[in-house]
Amino acid sequence: MKNIREYVFKVTVLGDGGVGKTSMVLQFTENKFKANYIMTIGSNFAIKLIKYDDETICRLQIWDLAGQSSFAFVRPGFYQGSFANIYVYDITDRKSFNAIEDWVNEAEQYVPNVPRVLVGNKLDLTEERVVSRSEGSTLAEKLGARFYETSAKTGENLEQIFKDLNDKLVEIHVKKVSFGVSH
Repeated sequence: MKNIREYVFKVTVLGDGGVGKTSMVLQFTENKFKANYIMTIGSNFAIKLIKYDDETICRLQIWDLAGQSSFAFVRPGFYQGSFANIYVYDITDRKSFNAIEDWVNEAEQYVPNVPRVLVGNKLDLTEERVVSRSEGSTLAEKLGARFYETSAKTGENLEQIFKDLNDKLVEIHVKKVSFGVSH
């Protein structure tokens, strides 16, 4: 019988309020989408087990942090122990895209040098898009982040985001390989 190893990785999901962070996490962890927006107060927490290989299981602890500036004072404590940050913006909201570098600067104060993922959400609203895919890709490259676009509503690309990040976390913390830039 094989020895199964389990690793726990805390991941924080950051971005302005209303960009779909909670919906992304809910869709990924529970295959659910709620159309009505309920503001996150402080943070939400979810867990998802991901099989890396026949001998390795990873428990992703996903922390969805409140995006409103009124909750900035509670966020620092939630960053502690994070292995990676996922920065989310809404492709139909230029302001949320422009705020990403502020989110990176805030997170870097508490968890510097962790892998970064940049996600353009609400791909199901392509006809309302104001941030192009190339703008997202360019910003990701500047930030040294992997880049994806997704839809929390349809789940498009969502599994891939977390699977790729999980694979990189195993490579970095278990196999000791460096994290690469955008694919």
